[in-house]
Amino acid sequence: MTLVKFRPTHELSNIEKRMRKFFEDFDSPFSGEWGIKPFGGSSFTPRVDVTEDNNNLYVHAEVPGVEKNDIKINIVGDVLTISGEKKSEQKDESKNYYRIERNYGSFSRSFTLPSEVVTDKIAAEYKDGVLNITLPKTEAAKVVEKQIEIK
Repeated sequence: MTLVKFRPTHELSNIEKRMRKFFEDFDSPFSGEWGIKPFGGSSFTPRVDVTEDNNNLYVHAEVPGVEKNDIKINIVGDVLTISGEKKSEQKDESKNYYRIERNYGSFSRSFTLPSEVVTDKIAAEYKDGVLNITLPKTEAAKVVEKQIEIK
């Protein structure tokens, strides 16, 4: 019979390696679905928060480095689509590049809205690299709070 020495830290080391391998694609917030691509072909995916209160839905999208004129907002039915392009800088052949981590390219994000909105009153503002969209809810979609008296 062979005696095997118990090494608890050895097992933890293996778990840590497997976890690191699993999460390595999540390190870059804009790396896209398949990670960073070769120079000039990287993808850009803006991060978005969607919130609501009783009167409005709010969409906040981080689009740093994107010009206001390069962003388009469309709404069809209950689907809001934000699309645009983050343009890349030209590669300078006289420079040596050691790291290229910034991502560029076209993007499109679509969201199914949780309630009906008044499309004529949608407002959008772009400031400091953040796109803020306010979508007013229809009267039918607003939550009416009423206290019921128990008899």
